[in-house]
Amino acid sequence: MRGGQRVAKTREDEVQKYLYEVGLSAVIEYSEALETEPIRETYGVALWEVMKSRTIEKLRRLHRLVKDGEFVGSKVRLPISKTRSMELDLLGQHEEGVFVLELKVAGGAERNAFSELLAYSNYIAGMFTMSGYRDITNVLVANLDATITRQAFLYDLLIADRDTIVYTPHFEDGAISSLRLHPYVPSDDEFQRFSSKLLSHESMACAVVTFPDMDGWIYDCGGGELNAETVQHLEMMSSYASQLMEAERLHGFCFARKPHSKQQGSDRNSIFICALNPFRLPVEQRADSLLRQLKPMYRDSFMESPNVGFHKRLLDIAKRVIQDCLPHDYQHSLKTAPWHLVVKSTRLVIDIHNLGFRPTGMLREAYVADLNSKYALDAVGKGYREDFSLLKVNEVMNWVSAWAFMETCGWLYD
Repeated sequence: MRGGQRVAKTREDEVQKYLYEVGLSAVIEYSEALETEPIRETYGVALWEVMKSRTIEKLRRLHRLVKDGEFVGSKVRLPISKTRSMELDLLGQHEEGVFVLELKVAGGAERNAFSELLAYSNYIAGMFTMSGYRDITNVLVANLDATITRQAFLYDLLIADRDTIVYTPHFEDGAISSLRLHPYVPSDDEFQRFSSKLLSHESMACAVVTFPDMDGWIYDCGGGELNAETVQHLEMMSSYASQLMEAERLHGFCFARKPHSKQQGSDRNSIFICALNPFRLPVEQRADSLLRQLKPMYRDSFMESPNVGFHKRLLDIAKRVIQDCLPHDYQHSLKTAPWHLVVKSTRLVIDIHNLGFRPTGMLREAYVADLNSKYALDAVGKGYREDFSLLKVNEVMNWVSAWAFMETCGWLYD
């Protein structure tokens, strides 16, 4: 639902005062999407549907918390220097923490809504040493008429992964006292456009670090199987790599590869760092509008520089895995790899050992949500009775299961 009602700036203060007096529970409307549990009858669906399901689950949790919360402060001044301060519209608390509410119901006021909301949220979070980016709940009351604001909300939910919820204001008879707040849920089209642009074959970037065997720790022992020590240590390295990726909020996965002992080549061990590169597929209309305003000599480099920088981020992570996990100054080499060689080459997918798969960020959320739905359907006799491990984590960390998921999502083909 989109398109609330604008009010004059002079009345925005009245809306703020009214909200503070009556509380959110008195004005928030019932939302079937956020107050009923979904029943999923099938699985193996498009990735955007998995993303939508996960997002609705998150919004449902925030909606229930905020709806029953209470305001503790109004027009709260947040000093940023001796002479300057910001003013937060409303500050509240719920059973799991605190929330900040930004009111943007006047026409033309919402374009800066998320930047202001984030500033207030970061200020409050800064009061608590080492608090995380999801420790403060962000609430925006706005019409969301501007496309840029709707896109910012979707970015907050799916990429930044902040706890943010939006309500659109409606006045049943024009009076302030008739205010009703409707939870805003992105449409299917918005999820589809977002996932088709970002989660695509062309947007995946990969960095690889290779290194030689290490006697007694990581080594070939002949035959077709890997020894326990090698498996353990390569999986530990991949796990550490995933922690570094999560720390940088990268959405992708990492894993280790080792060729069979009979296979020739100097690349005896490899760690792959793969992540969705947002700089590969910019929004064309917005990019064209911006590029036309730049000097012609800088237009190509402006688009290419962040793309190169993103690959360097992945290479830096791969290098750090070696520095932090293997002996000091251990021999290694770094390179980038085309996505199709990572997941489509028979020689590199079938005729080789792939282990230590670890999904991160949004891909982890989508992949695990898909796995959970399969387990749930199998539990009630509605699934395909696939040969799943009883222990779910075995599937979460399973390269073959992940490869099948990417195939279902269409990530393996042009």
